[in-house]
Amino acid sequence: MKCRMCGFEFDETALENRGCSSCGKHGCNSIHCPNCGFANSPELDDEFEFIVKLKDRIRNRRKASN
Repeated sequence: MKCRMCGFEFDETALENRGCSSCGKHGCNSIHCPNCGFANSPELDDEFEFIVKLKDRIRNRRKASN
């Protein structure tokens, strides 16, 4: 997984307790980055990937039309 805050890449399956040792929420379904502590939501990964692909497609169409 790549942290959306700092860009640090890590293996979320290797984290103990989903990296949630200092979160305090317990059971928030987020995976905390071991580098910066940001709570990455795995459910949003697909949505962010779709948005990035869509933005790239729009950008490429604009370049092709110029």
